[in-house]
Amino acid sequence: MKKTIALVFLFTFMLTGYSQNETPFKCIYDKENVVASAIDGTWKHEKDDVTIMFKKDTSILSLIPEKFNKDFAGEVIYHAGFMTIFMKGKELKVPFILITNHGNPHMVFFRDRQGDPYGDAESFNLFVAKGKTKETDRLFVGGDFNNQEFRELVRIE
Repeated sequence: MKKTIALVFLFTFMLTGYSQNETPFKCIYDKENVVASAIDGTWKHEKDDVTIMFKKDTSILSLIPEKFNKDFAGEVIYHAGFMTIFMKGKELKVPFILITNHGNPHMVFFRDRQGDPYGDAESFNLFVAKGKTKETDRLFVGGDFNNQEFRELVRIE
């Protein structure tokens, strides 16, 4: 009987330890989510020297620190990966997740703070207007809130 109880405790301990190593974040891909299904690729602002590239990579979900667990608890993550911004001869590559905020597509990206690549989280609203072809797609990037103007970018492949 003592051996059985010991095995039950050992088995329970093993399962508990295993579950603590898993990320609480999961990406739920939905092809009907226009932003999630169309965001990957390279986008350029027609007037400024700004280019943004999005590339899917769900492995970033396991790297998000626990300090953000409460911020994204219950959030559906529709897309995850890396966003690379090219501006004025500089390049910045940061991990991102796509969620919704008040029903609107909302990009959260993580940037370096004091040597921690996930030290700080910033965000912005965005929309994708699909054209007849990929080349006519438009990406609209706004601010944290809907009272800020949006910038239009065109897809370049």
